[in-house]
Amino acid sequence: MLFLLHLASKLEVPEKGGGRAAIVLSGSPLFNGGAGSGESEIRRWLLENDLVEAIIALPTEIFFRTGIGTYLWILSNKKPENRRGKVQLLNATGLWTSIKNEGNKRRMISDEQTRQIADIYSSAEEGELNRIFDYQVFGYRRIKVLQPLRMALHVNEETIAKLKEGKAWSKLSDVQKAAWNMALAPYVGQVKPFDWAETFAEKAAQSDVRIGKVGKTFLKSLIEAFGVRDPEGDPVLDANGDRVFDPELTDYENVPLLESVRDYFVREVLPHVPDAWIDESFQDDKDKEIGRVGYEINFNRFFYKFIPPRRLEEIDAELKQVEAEIAKLLGEVTE
Repeated sequence: MLFLLHLASKLEVPEKGGGRAAIVLSGSPLFNGGAGSGESEIRRWLLENDLVEAIIALPTEIFFRTGIGTYLWILSNKKPENRRGKVQLLNATGLWTSIKNEGNKRRMISDEQTRQIADIYSSAEEGELNRIFDYQVFGYRRIKVLQPLRMALHVNEETIAKLKEGKAWSKLSDVQKAAWNMALAPYVGQVKPFDWAETFAEKAAQSDVRIGKVGKTFLKSLIEAFGVRDPEGDPVLDANGDRVFDPELTDYENVPLLESVRDYFVREVLPHVPDAWIDESFQDDKDKEIGRVGYEINFNRFFYKFIPPRRLEEIDAELKQVEAEIAKLLGEVTE
């Protein structure tokens, strides 16, 4: 990816006619790295500065010692009017000729196929092997989806033991510990709502002077010890009355760049998670909009062709034929 940038830096400046460059790369530069990563930001810079003219998917097994798929990137800062703001994807994976195996190199692109690829590239017209896209089609916003923390307080021997293992309990005097044990005893075996902890602590302090003032640290230790996630529980609210999100339920969605984040959220998320909301503080560093912008170029998405599976009857008949052949061979061995 850095070498792509290096290549772009070597192009002649547009004021002097501009330049064009080409480089063969593996498939990883097309999609490696999520939104905000170095790889994605390099793709973003190249696409938003309109430097990617075309990407050509080449056949596999055309290089020595590797059979991986490769891609020819064509960079240009002198695009004609009909190509500006657009990227051409050319699928040449089926244009190859078989040759004798030479260290994993089993195929080559003949002169005729080379001319065919060049003609398709030059024409810049939509076709079975050729697609033209607005560069924003490859972009997306990665939004952070939050869900409320739902928790109930379980008071039992196990959670009380957990409370007593904490630092807040160890700082209490023996008199205070005895007072808290007496205050908790009536509730052992009960399940209480999340906001019960604060009310309980206040009443316990008022009814038994030995407890003294209940600090936030001890109240937090009560919640940590007794708190159990409960899908049926009420959402936990903070001091301002706002919902507290559950870190374990945090999820992410990739919203197409050309689509409204809120429209996507209403259509794709809320029907499945009605109480979810978007974390509006999760923003793109560059445009300060909700969601981090990322770019990836997925050839399969644009050139995939669905091939329906064979009918079950055909597969069954073939299996029976193979079974019969195996049985016949076994019979010959045992005779």
